Amino acid sequence: MTASTPSLLFGAIADDLTGGTELASMLVARGIPTRCTVGLDAPIPSGNLAHVILLKTRVIAASDAVRQVLEAADRLIEAGARQIFFKYCATFDSTPAGNIGPCAEALLKRLGGGVALFTPALCETGRTVYQGHMFGGVQLLGESPKRFDPLTPMTDSNLVRVLQAQSKGKVGLVPYLVVDAGAVAIRNAIGEHSARGETLLVTDTIRERDLAAIAEAAFDLPLMTGNSSVAAHLPPAWLAHGLVNSGDLAAASLPAIEGPAAVLAGSVADRTIEQLDRFAQKNPLLTIDLASAFAGADVVAQARAFAELHLPGAMIAIATTAPQATVEALQQAHGRDAVAAKAEEILAGIAQILVRDLGVRRLVVAGGETAGSVVKALGIDRIAMGAYEGPGLSRAVAHLPGQPSDPLALMLKSGKLGGPDIFADVLQDMTRATTVAPAIDTWPPAKPAIRPTTGKAS
Repeated sequence: MTASTPSLLFGAIADDLTGGTELASMLVARGIPTRCTVGLDAPIPSGNLAHVILLKTRVIAASDAVRQVLEAADRLIEAGARQIFFKYCATFDSTPAGNIGPCAEALLKRLGGGVALFTPALCETGRTVYQGHMFGGVQLLGESPKRFDPLTPMTDSNLVRVLQAQSKGKVGLVPYLVVDAGAVAIRNAIGEHSARGETLLVTDTIRERDLAAIAEAAFDLPLMTGNSSVAAHLPPAWLAHGLVNSGDLAAASLPAIEGPAAVLAGSVADRTIEQLDRFAQKNPLLTIDLASAFAGADVVAQARAFAELHLPGAMIAIATTAPQATVEALQQAHGRDAVAAKAEEILAGIAQILVRDLGVRRLVVAGGETAGSVVKALGIDRIAMGAYEGPGLSRAVAHLPGQPSDPLALMLKSGKLGGPDIFADVLQDMTRATTVAPAIDTWPPAKPAIRPTTGKAS
């Protein structure tokens, strides 16, 4: 790090762990030394250009989310961060009560910034915004499977309207013709919107180059918000404007880790169901019956017996994932929040058994809320990220409390992302050390480093 480089250039606050680790892995892939801490108690280490605080605030009460986000921002500012980034889901997961709008407005007030951009698009996976409307591929968001999300059903595709319902300030749109014209046009538009009293601006985004233009336009704003993909385009802007130098960039390395391997899945996304089906073709899978859990069955003990039967000789998966009709029936019987809490409680208890009692050292967790519960149950407060390798592919290493010499290979995956064979492929890939040179000139990474498996592996 050169003398002109600040101790902490960029501080991010993520509303869930899967997206936050993805953001960190993207910065790492760009060559930016980045660390993650979980929650508000872990100290922020020195010596990194970027830091991500991983919270679990997406679906809690808005007032509590705002409190946690502001506390995280204060800690990042104290560590010297020149810009704060508020990270949320690429599908803008929220409700009319929040939490994206209230958290962003509170941050904007704390930082004294006049305008904040909202850029949730993840162009790699077809999640784009046009005329303020979000698309998942060819489908409008409100007509996609996201309308069935058990916690944040997204039934309105108009993000300007969604954000306005959550916010006190005035929401505007930076339309595609402006974004397509480049960074100077975007900066001019920001000034025009601000003059009209519009402080919260949704950006149309269709292609990767749009994300780069938005990042170039907003690299020096006190606050940015969005999905991780726009933040991945900040490092070239930092280099171009002298905020970092090429000598500050570093390769990303992860050690090889052996040991028993497992998948825990709490996501109900169609993609997760497909991935579990593919995994089960060659590896043992246990699907927890939540209805029996509500009836009093000891499903955690059942999971322990299943794991003891198959570990360490096979990779295993344990899931609370269920078809949409089953989830809806459970919600009608017990309530939306109670069903989600029950699934998280079960998988958190199983995670403790797998890691602490049965020695699992390669772990993939699918689902943002599930990931938060599992990491908390394991007492993990720091995560070292590897380089981003593609949607859903963000390997990491964590150290368990009191076991600094016995690391855990970890991947926290959004339920909606990743190829069909991601579970087996990643667990196998964790046994290989990786070193990846900075991808400063090309984005997204052209060729994921993941290697396919050829069958069952331990």
